[in-house]
Amino acid sequence: MDVLTLGPLEVPPLAVGAMFWGTRVPGETAHDLLDRAVDRGARFVDTANNYAFWQPGAVGDESETCLGEWIASRGRDRIVLATKIGARPARPGAGTDDALGLSRQAILDQTADSLRRLRTDHVDLLYAHIDDPRVPMVETVGALQEVVERGWARAIAASNLTADRLAEALRAAGEGPRHVALQNRFTFLPPAPGTDFGRQVLLDEAVQDACQAHDVAMVGYSTLLEGAYTRADRPLPEAYRQPGSDEALRTLAAVAAETGLDAGQAVLSWLAHRPARVIPVIGPSRPDQLDSAIAAVTTPMSAAAVAALDARSRRLGW
Repeated sequence: MDVLTLGPLEVPPLAVGAMFWGTRVPGETAHDLLDRAVDRGARFVDTANNYAFWQPGAVGDESETCLGEWIASRGRDRIVLATKIGARPARPGAGTDDALGLSRQAILDQTADSLRRLRTDHVDLLYAHIDDPRVPMVETVGALQEVVERGWARAIAASNLTADRLAEALRAAGEGPRHVALQNRFTFLPPAPGTDFGRQVLLDEAVQDACQAHDVAMVGYSTLLEGAYTRADRPLPEAYRQPGSDEALRTLAAVAAETGLDAGQAVLSWLAHRPARVIPVIGPSRPDQLDSAIAAVTTPMSAAAVAALDARSRRLGW
C-alpha cells in the first residue's frame, strides 16, 4: 500500500473511521476489524471525542473508549491515531450548535480527556473538528500548537473549514506547527448548488486550491454516500441529484467495469489516483467492507479513467 506524508506522519491512502465503534458496531467486532485493518496495512485510524453522541444511550465517549481498549490490549505503536475535538456537546441532550468549542482551555481539557479514553499519552494527529468563530483563530491555533509542545499530539489539522478560514489558520500558525491536513465532506458527485449541510463544509474547488497551494493534505468524509453508489436499497440522496448526475454515474459505471471494481470502489480508487489526492475516511462495520475499501485504493486506475472522472466531477461543480 502506498505511503503518504502528512507533516511528520506517514499514512496509507485511506483512513479507517471508527465513528460507530462502541455504539452500532460492538466493541469486539470493532477490535477484530482493526486487527484485520492493521494486518493489511490500513493503520490510519480516525475518531473524535463526540462519536457517536447522537446514538441511543450514547454520550460521545464510546468510539474513543472502544479504541482505548484495543490500544491497551494490542499496543499503541501499531496505528497512526487521529482524533478530533471541539464538536462535543457542552451538556447532555445538546448538539454541535452548543459545543465545547475551541478556546485554549477547551482544547487542553478536551485533549486530556481524549487521551484518557484512548489510554495513550499522545495522538498522532489532532483535528479541530468544526470551526469556532466565537474564538479568535490565533487563540485556537496557539492552543493546538501548545498541545504539540506538550507532546500530546505529533501534528495538528482541521475539519470543516472554508478556504478563507484555512488560510487564516495557516497565517495564525506563524513559525510554529501548522495544519498538515484538512478533512471536509467530499465524494465523486458534487451536491446541488446551494445545498446546506449545516456545520459540514465541502471540499470544494476553492478549498482544494488552498490545500494544494499550502501543502495541506486533503481528507474526505462521506465519500461513499452511505453505500448509494453500489447498493440498490440505498438511493442517491436528493442533495446529489442535479442535471448531469445521471451522466456522471454512467461514466463512473464504465470506469468501474474497466477496472474490475464496483462503483463505490471506483470512487475510492479515483480518490487515490487523482492528481489532487484525497484520503477517504471509510467506516467499516464488517470485514468485507474493509477488504473492499483496501482493494479499491490499491487497484490501479488508468490516467485516462482518472481524467474522465475528474472531468465529470468538475463539470457538476467540484
